[in-house]
Amino acid sequence: MRQRLRNAWDSLRAQGAMPTLDRSWDFVRRRWSPRPALSLDVSTVTLAFPSAGTETLAASIIIPVYNNLACTLDCLRSIVASGDEASCEVIVVDDASTDATRETLEGVPGLRYERNDVNSGFIRTCNTGAALARGRFLVLLNNDTVVQPGWLDSLLKTFHDYPDTGLAGSRLLYPDGLLQEAGCVIFADGRAGNYGRLDAALDPRYSCVRETDYCSGASVAIPAELFSRLGGFDERYLPAYYEDADLAMRVRQAGFRVRYQPHSWVVHLEGVSSGVSEEGGVKAYQRSNRFKFAEHWAQALREFPPWGVSRDLAVKRGGRLLMVAAMGDQRTLQRLDEIRAEVAAGWSVSLFVEHGEFDAPTARRLQAEGIELWQGFWSAFPRGWMRRHSGRFDGVVLLDAALSGRYGRWVSRYGAGIPVSIADAG
Repeated sequence: MRQRLRNAWDSLRAQGAMPTLDRSWDFVRRRWSPRPALSLDVSTVTLAFPSAGTETLAASIIIPVYNNLACTLDCLRSIVASGDEASCEVIVVDDASTDATRETLEGVPGLRYERNDVNSGFIRTCNTGAALARGRFLVLLNNDTVVQPGWLDSLLKTFHDYPDTGLAGSRLLYPDGLLQEAGCVIFADGRAGNYGRLDAALDPRYSCVRETDYCSGASVAIPAELFSRLGGFDERYLPAYYEDADLAMRVRQAGFRVRYQPHSWVVHLEGVSSGVSEEGGVKAYQRSNRFKFAEHWAQALREFPPWGVSRDLAVKRGGRLLMVAAMGDQRTLQRLDEIRAEVAAGWSVSLFVEHGEFDAPTARRLQAEGIELWQGFWSAFPRGWMRRHSGRFDGVVLLDAALSGRYGRWVSRYGAGIPVSIADAG
């Protein structure tokens, strides 16, 4: 605590009050913001899956494994415990493990267990599993994951809500509840990064459905027919890394969209299978495959942002409109719908609510519609929020005329050039 106070004092002297307050709020937001409730204790779950028979399945969950049996068992138990309603089969493809994986999993009721004769790598193992699948959708899931209740139903619902979706990915968390990934960003030189990494998992920027450059292959869904038509993961990236980014590029090339689904929660034990260092092991392919990816997609990558651009700006798709409301009530919902229909067609929308909160079902519906909803804890300091976020927006609409004085000044100061209108004025 003493060191933190010293850091705050040094920042105050060097940068002034406002930047110091911003830094302090960011620290509070990351460390003491509301955390998601995670169901991590799966040790007592009985490992058995219902027999799928010959019925048509909604999904085939494909889990490539190589050793790390304890992780695989936790992953499988979490699927059993999740309680999702979608009909599915679970296919474990064992990439010639040398531990007790085979002896343990061959006898699990309802589990489809397949084994490679030789170690073939992540990409070929996933493609092998896809060829065996009977579900309408393929769900590719790493074995070092613990899925949360509703993860699968939410992931598949993306394709129902947005029929032009070709690929959907989950919200990935660290075991301590911090965010690991809310979709990923691709830059013009082929480098990539996780959006929201190590940030507060419930931050509204990461809590709405959104188009994204790609989603990590740790937990993604794709129509089985589309995966087959595209030829599966490209083996030029053997044994692993950048195959997920490449797949997303090909999905878009085929005329579909790639979306991040925040209501599909998955805890990912990053680095368990391949480590975290690019200096050796399988992880070293992340560096070499980046150059393959950049060369293969050189023309398309010209449209992507340059390395160094803020990730908040790099994830933008077209214009983003900020709507500000005094209250989270039915009138605000009505005005929101009217303005989206009349003004914001094709725009991404953020809604900032100063007082009150929408109930959980309403908030979830708005987020499922792609609306970034700031309320409660997240809208506690509107002036500081405008100072930090105004650069993300291309326009501001005030849903209450009484807000015009304060927000007019703040937008003028922190978001110079952004047009401001008052919905009540019309």
